[in-house]
Amino acid sequence: MKRGLPVVVLVLAACRAASPVVLARDPAPPQPDLAAQAAGIADAFSNVNATLTRDGSQVVFASNREGSYALYVADVADPASPARKLLAWPQPIEGASLTGDGKALVFTADAGGNELPLLYRMALAGGAPVELTGGQQLARDGVILPAERPGSVYYSARDPAATAWAIYEARLDASQPPHELYREPSNGLLLDVRRDGKVGLIQHFRTWSDRMLLSVDLERRSTKRLYPPTDRETSIYAAGFAADGRVIVATDGGAEQALVLALDPATGRELAQYAAKPATARIDGMVIAPRGDVIALTLDAGNHTVIELVEQATLEPRCRAALPLGAGSLGELSHDGKQLTVTWSTPAVPNDIFVIEVATCKATPLRREVRPSLAELVPIASQIVDIPAFDGLALPTNVHLPRHPAGARLPVIVRYHGGPAGSATMGWQRLARFFLDQGYAWVEPNVRGSGGFGRAFEQADNGERRLDAFHDLETTAQWVAAQPWADRERMIVLGESYGGYAVLMTLIKHGALWRAGVDLFGVTDLSTFLGTTTGRVRANYLVELGDPARDAAFLQSISPLAQVAQIADPLFVYAGANDPRVPRSQSDAIAAALRDRRIPVEYMVAADEGHGIEAKETFVELCTRLARFLAQHAGSARPR
Repeated sequence: MKRGLPVVVLVLAACRAASPVVLARDPAPPQPDLAAQAAGIADAFSNVNATLTRDGSQVVFASNREGSYALYVADVADPASPARKLLAWPQPIEGASLTGDGKALVFTADAGGNELPLLYRMALAGGAPVELTGGQQLARDGVILPAERPGSVYYSARDPAATAWAIYEARLDASQPPHELYREPSNGLLLDVRRDGKVGLIQHFRTWSDRMLLSVDLERRSTKRLYPPTDRETSIYAAGFAADGRVIVATDGGAEQALVLALDPATGRELAQYAAKPATARIDGMVIAPRGDVIALTLDAGNHTVIELVEQATLEPRCRAALPLGAGSLGELSHDGKQLTVTWSTPAVPNDIFVIEVATCKATPLRREVRPSLAELVPIASQIVDIPAFDGLALPTNVHLPRHPAGARLPVIVRYHGGPAGSATMGWQRLARFFLDQGYAWVEPNVRGSGGFGRAFEQADNGERRLDAFHDLETTAQWVAAQPWADRERMIVLGESYGGYAVLMTLIKHGALWRAGVDLFGVTDLSTFLGTTTGRVRANYLVELGDPARDAAFLQSISPLAQVAQIADPLFVYAGANDPRVPRSQSDAIAAALRDRRIPVEYMVAADEGHGIEAKETFVELCTRLARFLAQHAGSARPR
């Protein structure tokens, strides 16, 4: 599917510092074989975010089989039957929820990755979508459809530059504009609404590891603190109302044990508890059966996901889904509460949708679709290795190797994830799979600060401890260089978002380890970034990194742009023109600064992308250009 304007590419030649960045096409045409190989990876499409229709006969899901995500419907009884596209839409749609009567879908869609989605309703039987939010440009969170308010949808939203936010009720028939129910000045969002629409659960958010759960009376506009009972730093992962009215909250309790707690909604008193395994996992997804007897959980163990069901009444564990080592997420429970949809992938197999029988945790594919280009890919082997840090901390690292002759040394791409509290998982990644097929090893360290490995590990890079995380960049790179399969003379460092920032910092501090760097929408100047990113992101980074009003000197000392003179390696830079989280100006600045120093730079800007690489044409262009860039600048051994 075409997505508006074409991809625009910037090639930076040496010119004066005051010269503007010039938009130009690459003078060399794409190599057909690289473009075809990248297109083959993209054609190995993903299916995600499934919802079963009320009678269970059909499944609605999102798929990027035509380039960008769109909504499809298919028969459950025949997983190999063709899927039917529900809607031709100019922007990606990554999933939808069924209304209470099962006759319509509610979905959100933004414009060009700007993260300002509008809310729509469309009949399951077909027809034109109806916009429910009056065109109001806000950053919206997930939609909530309370069972006893069948004509309403609830959501929280904010001006993208602000931390203040509000709870809204919109009418599914679009008969009235959205109505503001409650406004909150501090950072947070709406997690759930009671089935009668009168009480909500909201999260106050300071950082990923410091949050608080409150209930809000949506009629009186008053709040009540539910958890934690004292002023200790605590992670709140998810919360919702149980069928009997209790509040279910997923948390780390302020320690190193992931918990699910049942709370009295009036007092916050703990009524039951479930302790997750592994203890340090994040419970990053929770679905509570509105009429059934279970709670479904996704346990994010940092580098892989576990799906578990627990009894709703007692919080005793019921069963775990038998899925291969990989990464995934919860979908929705069926209307009768007997089945749960999930999305799952492995490093070798793209995302696909499954149904889990709630009684037994048996997982069955909802789709069995042929992806011919997968069979053409080189087989890979994946493993998780713990690399010892300078202080003895274990750094869990995913290692992916393509099939190669015994004794061969491979060029290596070391990829650092975004976040910084994100993590590198054992799931499908299109870019990784492309370069593995090109003969590169692909290694993903989870350095300190990564999420899913416990509270202490996640907080170990806050503030001035960021310098310890920089040590981890060096440690993991040196470990990779010492492996018998690695060609230490052809090591490339790659990262996106915060990972792009990590790329620049390791090129500054440990440049001798690398042949080239790849900065995908990375942060380059922390002070200007904090002044231009979204309000929610800024609030988190003020604690993670520092406050420009108080910590200006420190932020300057760890900003790549301030130390750009120490970068000597060639750099490939990619940015989405509409990125609200890391504005394109960050990438403009680093590319221009290196250009002025005659460092080889190639800069690609995708005109209809945000904080990512969504469209097929963007992915193919990026892979083609990047493969050529790396062949040019890292294809032969560095002189010793």
